[in-house]
Amino acid sequence: MALMLSLVLSLLKLGSGQWQVFGPNKAVQALVGEDAAFSCFLSPKTNAEAMEVRFFRGQRFSVVHLYRDGKDQPFMQMPQYQGRTKLVKDSIAGGRLSLRLENITVLDAGLYGCWIGSQSSYYQEATWELQVSALGSVPLISIVGYVDRGIQLLCRSSGWFPRPMAKWKGPQGQDLSADSRTNTNMHGLFDVELSLTVQENAGSVSCSMQHAHLSQEVESRVQIGDTFFQPVSWYLATKVLGILCCGLFFGIVGLKIFFSKFQGKIQAELDWRRKHRQAELRDARKHAVEVTLDPETAHPQLCVSDLKTVTHRKGPQKVPYSTKRFTRKSVVASQGFQAGKHYWEVDVGQHVGWCVGVCQDDTDRRKDSVTLSPNNGYWVFGLTTEYLYFTFNPHFINLSLETPPTRVGVFLDYEGGNISFFNTNDQSRICILTCQFQGLLRPYIQHVIYEEENRTPIFICPVSWDQREKTLLKGPHTADPDTAKGECCPQAAPASSPKPAHRKSHLPLSFRVLRFFSPKPGSSSSFQMREDWPVPVGVRSHGCPEVGME
Repeated sequence: MALMLSLVLSLLKLGSGQWQVFGPNKAVQALVGEDAAFSCFLSPKTNAEAMEVRFFRGQRFSVVHLYRDGKDQPFMQMPQYQGRTKLVKDSIAGGRLSLRLENITVLDAGLYGCWIGSQSSYYQEATWELQVSALGSVPLISIVGYVDRGIQLLCRSSGWFPRPMAKWKGPQGQDLSADSRTNTNMHGLFDVELSLTVQENAGSVSCSMQHAHLSQEVESRVQIGDTFFQPVSWYLATKVLGILCCGLFFGIVGLKIFFSKFQGKIQAELDWRRKHRQAELRDARKHAVEVTLDPETAHPQLCVSDLKTVTHRKGPQKVPYSTKRFTRKSVVASQGFQAGKHYWEVDVGQHVGWCVGVCQDDTDRRKDSVTLSPNNGYWVFGLTTEYLYFTFNPHFINLSLETPPTRVGVFLDYEGGNISFFNTNDQSRICILTCQFQGLLRPYIQHVIYEEENRTPIFICPVSWDQREKTLLKGPHTADPDTAKGECCPQAAPASSPKPAHRKSHLPLSFRVLRFFSPKPGSSSSFQMREDWPVPVGVRSHGCPEVGME
């Protein structure tokens, strides 16, 4: 009934002059290491040169290949598909397109689709499944030894996908009961082991592996002669067993001593590495600076609060026009650096899809899309919606991290020509990018939103009390000790008060330092000019400890 209804609706659409998108009518088969081809076409035939064609995986926003404005858009692809796709456009004027996906892996298996939309906001899509297969090796049969008056055989075969149907067969082709074990190797392929115990006069036995999708089978056969089952003298067996037990005992003792020493060396190496990376982060934090966001540069869908927090909103805000404002979901800091060493931390929490780092102040902010590489004036580290960490140096680099960072430290050494990214969760340095910097650099944050549940805030962590105090004493607004003593508001905590370890709201705490200037000699003014400025004590936020407070 559902099929009949679908056919009727299709005929009605065709009768109204609208086209439809059709893809493969059955699952696409591909072997690991080879290429797969996806074809889709418009019916009736319609010129698709001016349309948007999007090949996706699972959902429309997970882009495998994008054709828009008459050309391919590789920067919109998911990282694992970059450089692996080619869109054949020979018949695009007739509404037929074909995508070739190269070097297939087992991770490519899944649901794919083709989405085509016209400028009149009319669109259609078709979906299909990609089934990935891999033929394993010819089974290898080996003799393990004597077990329960029989001989144990082991059959091994590796490199299968999906899991094959493995079995032992007797001389007449009957199935034999056996124990099996399957492992997955580093490439996602299956390695299979089958164990069988045969008795005397068993004849020939075979081990076979049959592919689940391709209906192909590989087999190995072995003949066990009766000479293998000759009785063994109990005296000889006991003597051999005793020698083996003695050798095993001394071997275990030797191995235990060896591994104890080896474990001690490994632990010492791990301790040294942990102290070394802690020292790197500690040295970087000595250069901590206060960083605040510039709301005038934020995309209309980014809300900047307390100059530290940026949140993605569902709809754009009404904001004044500014040439400094980004047209993509980005924002930069009010501070800029063109000399010295500077460190700050960004709390990304459990947010999925972000970029942090620095960018050149004169970079083009009006482009809707740009590759965040050093060639374009960006030095960033980020996370995509596919839970892949990455950077550019200058090309895309996929990073594998043992501990997912919820807070990222950024250390810029301008004269040294490098920028380092730290994972404060395990105090390790993620990566370091080198470049001869020129011009003014600003801290940079970009939201990458694919789903509603990813709309969580990103925070810039404030500098700790001690570091802020040093920064204020070094800065242009250095307070006069004689004048400032006793001039703070009574509510301010003394220097010996305990420092807050965590912040739980978005309200800043501060007091104001007052500085009075007496009128110049001979001046007729009867008043004193006062200059004041806020001195932050701590900013309370969502679980973002202050830099230097750990």
